[in-house]
Amino acid sequence: MTRVFLLAALFTAAMPAPHANGQFTGKNGPLIFEAEKVTTPADGWLADKDSATKWTLWSTDSDAAKKWSGGVVLRSPIVKQDRATPEDGAPPLHTHITGIPHGRYEVTVRMGRTLAVSRDGKSWERLTDGYLGVVEVKDGTFDLWVDDRYAHVASPGAGYYDYIKFMPIPPRIAKKPVKGFAKTRVREPLDHGLIARPAGEGRVYVGWRLLASDPSDVAFNVYRSCDGKPAAKLNAEPIRKTTDFVDTTAPAGVACEYAVRAVTRDGEGKPSPAARATASAEAQSCVVIKLDEGVKFQKVGIGDLDGDGRYDFVIKQPEDNIDPAGSYWKRSPDTYKLEAYSHDGQRLWRKDLGWAIERGIWYSPYVVFDFDGDGRAEVAVKTGEGDPRGPDGRVETGREWISILDGRTGKERARAPWPSREIPGEGYNYNWSSRNQLCVAYLDGKTPCLIVERGTYTTIRLDAYQFHRGALKKLWSWDSREEIGRGKYNSQGAHTTHAADVDGDGRDEVVIGSAVVDDNGHGLWSTGFGHPDYIFVGDIDPQRPGLEIFYGIEPPRAQNGLCLVDAKTGELIWGLQEPTGHVGSDGVCADIDPRYPGAECHANDIDRERKFRKSWVFSAKGELISDQRMGSLGLTAYWDGDLYREIVRGAKLNKFDGAIVPPNIVGRVVAIADIVGDWREEIITSAPGELRIYSTTIPATDRRTCLMQDPIYRIDVAEAAQGYYGVPTLSVLPSAGAPKH
Repeated sequence: MTRVFLLAALFTAAMPAPHANGQFTGKNGPLIFEAEKVTTPADGWLADKDSATKWTLWSTDSDAAKKWSGGVVLRSPIVKQDRATPEDGAPPLHTHITGIPHGRYEVTVRMGRTLAVSRDGKSWERLTDGYLGVVEVKDGTFDLWVDDRYAHVASPGAGYYDYIKFMPIPPRIAKKPVKGFAKTRVREPLDHGLIARPAGEGRVYVGWRLLASDPSDVAFNVYRSCDGKPAAKLNAEPIRKTTDFVDTTAPAGVACEYAVRAVTRDGEGKPSPAARATASAEAQSCVVIKLDEGVKFQKVGIGDLDGDGRYDFVIKQPEDNIDPAGSYWKRSPDTYKLEAYSHDGQRLWRKDLGWAIERGIWYSPYVVFDFDGDGRAEVAVKTGEGDPRGPDGRVETGREWISILDGRTGKERARAPWPSREIPGEGYNYNWSSRNQLCVAYLDGKTPCLIVERGTYTTIRLDAYQFHRGALKKLWSWDSREEIGRGKYNSQGAHTTHAADVDGDGRDEVVIGSAVVDDNGHGLWSTGFGHPDYIFVGDIDPQRPGLEIFYGIEPPRAQNGLCLVDAKTGELIWGLQEPTGHVGSDGVCADIDPRYPGAECHANDIDRERKFRKSWVFSAKGELISDQRMGSLGLTAYWDGDLYREIVRGAKLNKFDGAIVPPNIVGRVVAIADIVGDWREEIITSAPGELRIYSTTIPATDRRTCLMQDPIYRIDVAEAAQGYYGVPTLSVLPSAGAPKH
C-alpha cells in the first residue's frame, strides 16, 4: 500500500508546493507566515545551537529545504514528559501577525510532534494535528502563543514550529439536489444466471439466481437434456427452499444441458438459457476464460455489456502496479490495455490506454456500469492524449479526460475534462495529483451518476456527472477546501471510494474516506481522523439502526486507529484504545465468526520499518476476539452452506475455526462477487493467460436474493475495478436477514 513519506509519522499540515517563483500565491490562495518572522522574543531561540532553555532556529537538517518552508524551522528542546508551567524549558513564543485582509479563514500550523498553544497567552491546549480551526479576522491581526510544555505521546522528542497558514473560506454556494434523467431506479435486467458444474462422484451441481422481481412464493423446476433428447424434469416437487439442485442421475461422460423454469400461481414459465455440464468423478468448480498467452491482469470490471442478462468482464492488463510516491515510482515499461470478454469467453474488444496513462492503479481508474439506463453497461475510464511523458517518464502535462466507452465495442461515446493536476491557489505536486479514483452513486436515488475524484492526502476534488443521450452532464463539483472547517475534510481520502445512502433519505452519499460528501455536493461530516487505508460501509452491526463504517487509519494515532462510526453522523461507536503506528495491512470487515452477531472487524498494524507489529479482530460491538496474528483475513467469500463468509488464504478456503473448505484456488484473487448461480459468491482469479471463475458446488441450505441486487454490494463490486481491493459489503447480512422463501 502507498506509504507517503517518512515524516508522516510526525509532521502535519503538509506544505503546499510553491509556484515557479517560490512564493505561495494565487487568487484565493493561502496566506503563509513564517514562524520566525512573525514571532518574538528573538532572544527566545539560538541559531543552529541546541539548548535546554531556548528554542533552536534550525537550518542544518538534512534536506531542510524540502522539509521546512524556507529551509528553517523553530525546534523546541526535547520534551520527554509534560512540563508543569509554560516557563519551564524554553520560553513561550508570541506570534503576532498583522495585515491580514478581513475575512474568515481556516488556520493551520505546519508543525511536528506536539506543541502547546494558547489563544490568549494564559490558557493552554495540546496541539498535535496542526489544525487551529476557523477564525474570523476583523482588525487584520492574529495572535498565538506557542510553547514546549507538552510531550508527544507516541514518540517524545523535540517539537517543531514552521509556519502558520490562513486559507480563505469562500462564501458557501448552495447546490441544488440532483435531479437526474431516470424516472425510476436504473437496475440491471438480470436473467436467472443458471450454472451447471461437475460436483464429483458422478453428480452435477445446478444453481441459479433468485431475483428481487421474482414473486415471494416462486418455486423452480429443473430440466435436463442429453444427446439431443427431449428435456426431462428432474425434481419431484417444485424447489422452494433453495435455488440449487444436485443431479445424482446424470449419465457419466455425456454433456448435458440444464435449464430451470419458474413456477408461480400462473403456472410454469419459460426455460432459462441453458447451462452445460458433464458428470465426472472429480468436482470441477472453475470456468476458465482464455486470455493471450501469459497475460495476467490487475483488475476486472463486471457488467452486462450486451444486455443479455448475464455478466461480462472488462480486464485491465498487465497486473503490475507503479506508485506515484517518491522512491516507489518507476518508469512505466509499457502501457495498460483494457480488454472486454463476454460471459462465455469471447473477446469483444481491446483498448490501449496509451502512454498518457502511467502503469499504476492511481493513474488508471475505471468502472463498468449501466450509466444511461439502456440495459447495457458502459466503461468509464480515465484517459489522456498522445505521449506526454517527460524526460524521466513521468506524465505531468497533457489533457486528461473522463471517457465513456461503449461496452460492446470499446469506442468512445463521450468525454469530459478530468479535474486539473494543479490545485487552484495551491499549485502542483506530482504525488498528490496522481491520485485518481472513480465511483458510482445514485445521487437522486434513481440515476446512476459517475463520481470523478482527484486527491487523497491533501485537497480532494470531486466532479459528479450523469451520462444521458450520449453526453456527460456535470451535476456538481466539490472541493474539500470549500467546507467550513474544511481542514477536517482535507487529507481524509481513502484508497477506495464508496457510495451508499448513509442518512436514509433515499439518495446516495459519497464516502471518500474519513469524510462523507452529501448527495448534493456539500460536505456531510468528517471524523478528522485522517487517511484510512481501507473502509467498509454497510450494516456491520445489525443490532444498531442504520449503517456503520469500519476504518483502518494509516497515520499514527494515540487511539481510534481502528474504529467503527455511525454512517449517518460520523459519530464514533467504538475505537481501539491504544496507539497505532500504521494500520492498513490486510484489513477486512466480514461476517466470519458465528459466535458474534454482525461482521467482524480485523486489522494489522506495522511499524516504521514496515514490519508486523500487532493484529486485532473485534466483534461488531467492539469486543476483542483476538489480538494474535492470524494470517491473512483480507479476502472472504460466502461459499459453503451456512450464512458466514469463508476466508480465502492463497489456494485455500478456511472457516474461521480453521477448517478447510474445497476447492483449491489457482491464481491471484482479483474479485469476489455473486455473478452467477445462487446467492453464494464467485471468486475470480488471474492466472497466466487465464481469467478463472470459481463457483461453489456445495449444496445450499436456504435461498436469498442475488447479492448483486443489494445497492451497497453492487456499487462495491463496481468500484473494485479501481483503487485498492476490499470485499463487498451488504445492506443486510445474511445471518441477520430472513431468507426469501
